[in-house]
Amino acid sequence: MTASEASDYRIAESSCYIKIRYSVRVVGGPVLKGAQEPELMDFVTGYGHVIRGLEKRLVGHGSGEKLSFTVPAEEAFGTRHHELLIEKQKSDFHFPPGMAPYPGMELPLITSASEAPDTVIIREVRDNSIVIDCNHPLAGAALHYDLEIVEARPARSTDVCGEWEQQGADRQCCGQVPEIVLGGEEQSEN
Repeated sequence: MTASEASDYRIAESSCYIKIRYSVRVVGGPVLKGAQEPELMDFVTGYGHVIRGLEKRLVGHGSGEKLSFTVPAEEAFGTRHHELLIEKQKSDFHFPPGMAPYPGMELPLITSASEAPDTVIIREVRDNSIVIDCNHPLAGAALHYDLEIVEARPARSTDVCGEWEQQGADRQCCGQVPEIVLGGEEQSEN
């Protein structure tokens, strides 16, 4: 691809290699990435490796463009689901000796669903139970991006992992309700 072709290249919904320099903040909240200096990130479109709303807003743009936009919660990490606040008996948890649960504590999650979060957050510790939040910590938040497209080109075979191809494209999972396994019993939270 010549320099002229690279400058004319426009991002498509799939199979495009993209490198951006960006900062992102929660609308009305803190800067998440790029507070001191914009960060670099690269990805290939169509594989669900970045939030749907970011990828969607890059389509049709090219290298050198600077963009500023807000991604609504529905296209970021999803809306908050009240049903993902789950109260479990303390006996269902196994804390190491000397470790006491507290609000805000993150716990690893064992799940049968590949799209479930890796961790949950304790929201409340009661006398005999613990309330955990299985929502993504950024669920319900709109995100504002300021970015520059550093590079945009067709993806090469070296840009794409073979496992991505086997799993299929567009596995965006944000905002979906997972099945949760705590204490050995499976719960569908749908």
